[in-house]
Amino acid sequence: MAGDIEALARREVRLEQENRLLKMIGLGSVLGLLVLMCMGAANRSRMIEAEKITLIDSQGRARVTIGTPWSSGAAIDTERDAPVIWLSDEKGNDRAMLSADGLFFANSRAKPVLSLSSDPRPGRSALRFYGPDGKVSWSAP
Repeated sequence: MAGDIEALARREVRLEQENRLLKMIGLGSVLGLLVLMCMGAANRSRMIEAEKITLIDSQGRARVTIGTPWSSGAAIDTERDAPVIWLSDEKGNDRAMLSADGLFFANSRAKPVLSLSSDPRPGRSALRFYGPDGKVSWSAP
Protein backbone atom coordinates (compact mmCIF):
# COMPACT_ATOMS: atom_id res chain seq x y z
CA MET A 1 0.00 0.00 0.00
CA ALA A 2 2.90 2.37 0.75
CA GLY A 3 4.22 1.66 -2.75
CA ASP A 4 0.88 2.65 -4.24
CA ILE A 5 0.84 5.94 -2.36
CA GLU A 6 4.40 6.76 -3.46
CA ALA A 7 3.49 5.94 -7.07
CA LEU A 8 0.44 8.19 -6.84
CA ALA A 9 2.56 10.97 -5.29
CA ARG A 10 5.14 10.71 -8.11
CA ARG A 11 2.36 10.70 -10.69
CA GLU A 12 0.77 13.78 -9.08
CA VAL A 13 4.11 15.65 -9.14
CA ARG A 14 4.64 14.73 -12.82
CA LEU A 15 1.08 15.81 -13.75
CA GLU A 16 1.49 19.13 -11.93
CA GLN A 17 4.77 19.79 -13.82
CA GLU A 18 3.10 18.95 -17.15
CA ASN A 19 0.14 21.15 -16.24
CA ARG A 20 2.46 24.11 -15.44
CA LEU A 21 4.33 23.53 -18.69
CA LEU A 22 1.08 23.48 -20.70
CA LYS A 23 -0.13 26.64 -18.97
CA MET A 24 3.15 28.40 -19.82
CA ILE A 25 2.95 27.25 -23.47
CA GLY A 26 -0.68 28.44 -23.68
CA LEU A 27 0.14 31.80 -22.10
CA GLY A 28 3.12 32.26 -24.43
CA SER A 29 0.97 31.43 -27.45
CA VAL A 30 -1.72 33.91 -26.44
CA LEU A 31 0.86 36.65 -25.82
CA GLY A 32 2.52 35.90 -29.16
CA LEU A 33 -0.80 36.19 -30.99
CA LEU A 34 -1.59 39.46 -29.21
CA VAL A 35 1.79 40.89 -30.23
CA LEU A 36 1.22 39.84 -33.86
CA MET A 37 -2.26 41.35 -33.86
CA CYS A 38 -0.97 44.63 -32.42
CA MET A 39 1.82 44.76 -35.00
CA GLY A 40 -0.68 44.13 -37.78
CA ALA A 41 -3.01 46.86 -36.51
CA ALA A 42 -0.16 49.37 -36.34
CA ASN A 43 0.81 48.73 -39.99
CA ARG A 44 -2.74 48.70 -41.34
CA SER A 45 -3.04 50.74 -44.50
CA ARG A 46 -5.80 53.29 -44.88
CA MET A 47 -5.76 53.12 -48.67
CA ILE A 48 -8.28 51.50 -50.97
CA GLU A 49 -7.09 50.50 -54.41
CA ALA A 50 -9.49 49.92 -57.28
CA GLU A 51 -9.57 50.36 -61.05
CA LYS A 52 -13.11 51.70 -60.91
CA ILE A 53 -15.62 52.81 -58.27
CA THR A 54 -19.30 52.88 -59.18
CA LEU A 55 -22.10 54.27 -57.02
CA ILE A 56 -25.49 52.87 -57.90
CA ASP A 57 -29.02 54.02 -57.11
CA SER A 58 -31.79 51.99 -55.46
CA GLN A 59 -32.66 50.45 -58.87
CA GLY A 60 -29.08 49.21 -59.39
CA ARG A 61 -28.24 51.79 -62.07
CA ALA A 62 -24.78 53.36 -62.18
CA ARG A 63 -25.08 57.03 -61.22
CA VAL A 64 -21.50 58.03 -60.36
CA THR A 65 -18.43 56.35 -61.80
CA ILE A 66 -14.87 57.16 -60.82
CA GLY A 67 -12.14 55.62 -62.92
CA THR A 68 -10.20 55.95 -66.12
CA PRO A 69 -11.54 55.76 -69.67
CA TRP A 70 -9.65 52.48 -70.00
CA SER A 71 -11.47 50.87 -67.05
CA SER A 72 -14.85 52.60 -67.26
CA GLY A 73 -15.63 53.31 -70.88
CA ALA A 74 -14.89 55.81 -73.61
CA ALA A 75 -14.36 59.48 -72.86
CA ILE A 76 -13.93 61.99 -75.66
CA ASP A 77 -10.63 63.87 -75.75
CA THR A 78 -9.38 62.13 -72.62
CA GLU A 79 -6.22 60.10 -72.22
CA ARG A 80 -6.58 56.38 -71.64
CA ASP A 81 -5.33 56.48 -68.01
CA ALA A 82 -6.54 59.97 -67.04
CA PRO A 83 -8.70 60.13 -63.91
CA VAL A 84 -12.36 60.85 -64.70
CA ILE A 85 -15.62 61.18 -62.75
CA TRP A 86 -18.88 60.53 -64.65
CA LEU A 87 -22.36 61.47 -63.45
CA SER A 88 -25.13 59.54 -65.20
CA ASP A 89 -28.90 59.96 -65.35
CA GLU A 90 -31.48 57.25 -64.69
CA LYS A 91 -31.31 56.14 -68.34
CA GLY A 92 -27.56 55.53 -68.14
CA ASN A 93 -26.61 58.59 -70.21
CA ASP A 94 -23.48 60.42 -69.07
CA ARG A 95 -24.66 63.90 -68.05
CA ALA A 96 -21.46 65.34 -66.61
CA MET A 97 -17.80 64.43 -66.77
CA LEU A 98 -14.98 65.89 -64.71
CA SER A 99 -11.48 65.09 -65.85
CA ALA A 100 -8.04 66.55 -65.38
CA ASP A 101 -8.53 68.27 -68.75
CA GLY A 102 -11.92 69.85 -68.16
CA LEU A 103 -15.56 69.77 -67.26
CA PHE A 104 -18.21 68.56 -69.70
CA PHE A 105 -22.03 68.56 -69.52
CA ALA A 106 -24.62 66.84 -71.71
CA ASN A 107 -28.41 67.05 -72.02
CA SER A 108 -30.90 64.22 -71.48
CA ARG A 109 -30.32 63.00 -75.06
CA ALA A 110 -26.55 62.66 -74.37
CA LYS A 111 -25.77 65.66 -76.62
CA PRO A 112 -23.09 68.08 -75.38
CA VAL A 113 -24.36 71.29 -73.79
CA LEU A 114 -21.24 72.89 -72.28
CA SER A 115 -17.56 72.12 -72.12
CA LEU A 116 -14.76 73.85 -70.31
CA SER A 117 -11.44 72.38 -71.33
CA SER A 118 -7.92 73.25 -70.32
CA ASP A 119 -4.72 72.67 -72.17
CA PRO A 120 -1.26 73.92 -71.17
CA ARG A 121 -0.56 74.86 -74.79
CA PRO A 122 -1.44 78.48 -75.69
CA GLY A 123 -4.78 78.91 -77.43
CA ARG A 124 -5.94 75.38 -76.69
CA SER A 125 -8.12 76.05 -73.61
CA ALA A 126 -11.74 76.77 -74.42
CA LEU A 127 -15.24 77.35 -73.18
CA ARG A 128 -17.86 75.97 -75.57
CA PHE A 129 -21.66 76.11 -75.60
CA TYR A 130 -23.53 73.67 -77.82
CA GLY A 131 -26.91 73.95 -79.54
CA PRO A 132 -29.69 71.36 -79.40
CA ASP A 133 -28.11 69.59 -82.38
CA GLY A 134 -24.87 69.04 -80.46
CA LYS A 135 -22.85 71.49 -82.58
CA VAL A 136 -20.83 74.36 -81.12
CA SER A 137 -23.01 77.50 -80.98
CA TRP A 138 -20.52 79.74 -79.13
CA SER A 139 -16.97 79.34 -77.91
CA ALA A 140 -14.21 81.36 -76.34
CA PRO A 141 -11.59 81.88 -77.48
